Amino acid sequence: MNVNFCLTLTIFVVLIESFTDGTCNNEIKCHISKVRSMKGADCYDRDFREFPQCIRSDIEIIDLTKNRIKQLRRSDLERYKYLKMLYLQDNFLIKIENTTFNDKTDLTTLDLANNGMSKIPQNIFHLPSLQSLYLSQNTNTNIVETMERAAPITSPLTQCDISFCEIDRLPEIGILPTLVKYNISGNNLNELNVRQFSGLCGLKYLITLNVTITLEDPCQCWNTNRWLKGKNVEFKPFECELKENLCKEVPFNKTDLVAYEKCSILLREITAKSMLKKILIPVLVGLIIICIGIGYYCRRRKKLNKKALYHKKALYEDSAPMAEEI
Repeated sequence: MNVNFCLTLTIFVVLIESFTDGTCNNEIKCHISKVRSMKGADCYDRDFREFPQCIRSDIEIIDLTKNRIKQLRRSDLERYKYLKMLYLQDNFLIKIENTTFNDKTDLTTLDLANNGMSKIPQNIFHLPSLQSLYLSQNTNTNIVETMERAAPITSPLTQCDISFCEIDRLPEIGILPTLVKYNISGNNLNELNVRQFSGLCGLKYLITLNVTITLEDPCQCWNTNRWLKGKNVEFKPFECELKENLCKEVPFNKTDLVAYEKCSILLREITAKSMLKKILIPVLVGLIIICIGIGYYCRRRKKLNKKALYHKKALYEDSAPMAEEI
């Protein structure tokens, strides 16, 4: 009976493996290589119509740029537990399930640019490691509403690209101290104010190429330019409808000043923690190495002392009979 069971089990395993191999043999191959010391799969322009399932499961970077994938589900990414960077630019994406990225806690880069999505999952903005998010050229997406509903954004975003999305106003995302680079190019704005930037105290680069402004209150344009210049943001000033001398300089809103101050406090805390990690980890590693070295030295010393004592005792025992004879 045991022999029959083992035989049946063997046949079952062989059949499963044959089926899997057959499936993977039929799937288009990606080029696997090392990228920045990480395992990467280059699947650029391979005519994938669904998310590939035969890439090695320990892959960290997947580049699926310029394919024909139409939807993205949680099950598509389930086997890639170590995924850190995912590039899906220039596909036919029209639907992403809300739970798709739920367990992607290591994901640092997500590129969804140039697709046809009608909405994006709100929880993208709460991924704990996400630093770079590219959403440009998604003209039918509810980017503004999604980002505002997600506020306060908890992802440590340093780069965000919402360029050429045909939005008429920028999202008010509240306090996001980590954001350094913000691309809003190619949008036609009929609303622009300081509130859209007051919580971005870490902002260093604002990309405003081909942005057109048509405001109900044209002086808000100059007020926003003045705010950004005062915060040392590198940007091409918005082209305002009125000349600057026709707009009276007014004090910034207290709410915006408070938001910026809160953001600055958070940024200082984040910077301090980051510096502490950079200093503390090497110090701890150094201390561990020193402790191991001291421990090894003490054991070695103890061993040598024990050996010396043993030899001394042996010599004493050998010389004792000779003393008795004399």
